[in-house]
Amino acid sequence: MRILYLGDIVGEETIKVLKNNLDTIKKDYKINMVLANAENVTSGKGLSEKHYKELKSLGIAGMSMGNHTFSKSEIKNYIDDATICRPANLGSKYGKDVLYVKYNDKTIAIVNLLGRVYTNTPLDCPFKTMDRLLPTIKADHIIVDFHGDATSEKKAFFYDFAGKVDAVVGSHTHTQTADEEVYNNTCFISDMGMNGPYDSILGDDINEVIERFRSGMFEKLSVAKCEYYKINGVILDLGINNKITRLNLKIKV
Repeated sequence: MRILYLGDIVGEETIKVLKNNLDTIKKDYKINMVLANAENVTSGKGLSEKHYKELKSLGIAGMSMGNHTFSKSEIKNYIDDATICRPANLGSKYGKDVLYVKYNDKTIAIVNLLGRVYTNTPLDCPFKTMDRLLPTIKADHIIVDFHGDATSEKKAFFYDFAGKVDAVVGSHTHTQTADEEVYNNTCFISDMGMNGPYDSILGDDINEVIERFRSGMFEKLSVAKCEYYKINGVILDLGINNKITRLNLKIKV
């Protein structure tokens, strides 16, 4: 089966871009299922129920999150019943450790983990969390969205669990890497990239970010608005011989 996994979706305007282009992308690349990281959708941090429902209406079968999972507190009211997996090593009573989605007769398990390098949030070890979860997972394919800063941590996790899961795909840095590979039939990329405004700094307004660096004042940032948007992600061909291909598109609004 062929899965499109979209990297971090940044800003609600990106939902409109996906609405106008996702069906064409699915047709052009013969996609069977779409998954996405959705932790940055609503104003760049978190996911409101309204925007969750809009993404669902686009046919996105499952969503993973990250360090901004609970930035919009309303998510606590709907996450238990949603097709969302929050970081399993976050230690929250809300949400799922493992999200199961189906395509025909196949079951796909999605696990979301947070890296601990450069992270101030108290977290359980992502490696030991996966050790705990693996024996409990009953699925044809397992995909891990490893949401973190450090390439080394993501790569170490990949090698540790190669042959035990089908894919380890990185998220969080909003910058697509060119290190996709398959080892022991497990697909890997350090970061899938982002879906959002092309002329931006990780999705945020350019001038506001520059001013933050110049002044040292951490004022609230806003999602950039521009003429072009990028669509970043990976295409996972899961079967006997797993394959991974980067998707990197520039689309005019």
